[in-house]
Amino acid sequence: MSSEKFIPSLKNRALTAKKPSVSIKHDAINPRDYMKYNMPLSCEECTHFKTEDESCTLGYWTKWHRQSYQEQSYQLTGKVAICRFMEID
Repeated sequence: MSSEKFIPSLKNRALTAKKPSVSIKHDAINPRDYMKYNMPLSCEECTHFKTEDESCTLGYWTKWHRQSYQEQSYQLTGKVAICRFMEID
């Protein structure tokens, strides 16, 4: 047996698929509708939001769906990140 260490070659290594990155989908909202209707768009208006620790009972991040971010996002881009699991009281 040889005392040399086995070093795998890069060209013999199988290529693995890239891990998908997490992205937040932002939806466009008509400015007329945004001003006319009281649309629940933020965590603070959702049943799953816990005000004690500002978290989601489903375990989702609340950063992108909080009211302050939603307002800023809409003012800059006309789009908001709508949570697909929002429950309204």
